[in-house]
Order: sequence, then structure tokens, then C-alpha cells
Amino acid sequence: MTRQPGAENLRLQALAGLWIGEEVLLETPWMKGGTAVGHVEARAVLDGFVLEQEYRQERQGQETFRAKGLFTFDADRDEYRLFWFDNLGFPPAEPAGGTWDGDTLTVLRRSPRALARHTFAIRNAHEYELAIANSWDGGATWMPVMTGFYRRRSEDRRSSVA
Repeated sequence: MTRQPGAENLRLQALAGLWIGEEVLLETPWMKGGTAVGHVEARAVLDGFVLEQEYRQERQGQETFRAKGLFTFDADRDEYRLFWFDNLGFPPAEPAGGTWDGDTLTVLRRSPRALARHTFAIRNAHEYELAIANSWDGGATWMPVMTGFYRRRSEDRRSSVA
């Protein structure tokens, strides 16, 4: 008997689609501050158990950053998991864990360099915001790293959904 994705997996579909966003980045040891344009393509894979996200960032028309995120729900841990890979070359020590609070998904990534908190706030079927903050002191204090406001691209078939 084939297992079906549960409501927790299906909830991730709020982030599925083709997105473009205006981003503001603060200076970090790995990246210069400034503005950028984020492009996101996210789709359900593996029979709906995983949301696969392809991300690329452009500054002044040049690609400056790429990443892949794999989101899923871990029923054993009763939490959402984000596996994050990017072209900075730091492999994830472990997947990020997180939860939904209303229409906001927050996940916490841990690495030897810092903690990174990703907050995805769904505004409606056509818009979401992402805020990333880092902590270098184990979560005692947080520094904003990036904010982005994303809109569903017009070529996304979901754009006509109310």
C-alpha cells in the first residue's frame, strides 16, 4: 500500500510555484550587502512528500548566488525539515528544523559558523516574505542578514488562483 502525503506535507505547497522577489542584504563575512533580485522555482516532488526549491540571486543582472532547498515534514520529530545546499560550498551539518505558526514557517539551520533562522511569511496565494537572521552566539542575539518580498510570476499557472 502506497503512503500518501499528509496535511503537513501539503501545507508546504503554499511555497510552490514560480516567484520573483526584491531582496535587501546586509553585509556578512560571506556576502556583500546591497539589493538583489531573487528567483525561486519550487515544486512538489517524490509524490508530494518533498518541496524542492531552486533559488538564484542576481545583482546588477549577474547571477551571484545559487541554492537548493528540500523541505519536508518529519513525522517522527513532529517538525518541518529544510535541507539547504548552496554555492558557498558549506554542506549542511544537519537539516534545519522548524514549525508553522499561523501562516509563517520558521526553520533554524545550525552550522559551525552560525545559526541561521529562515522565516517564510505567507501573505496570500501570490506573495510571501522571507527574513533570514544569523546568530554567532548560540541564539542569544540575532543579526538580520536578508529580507525579501516575493510575488508569484505571471507565467505561473497558479497566478490566476484567488
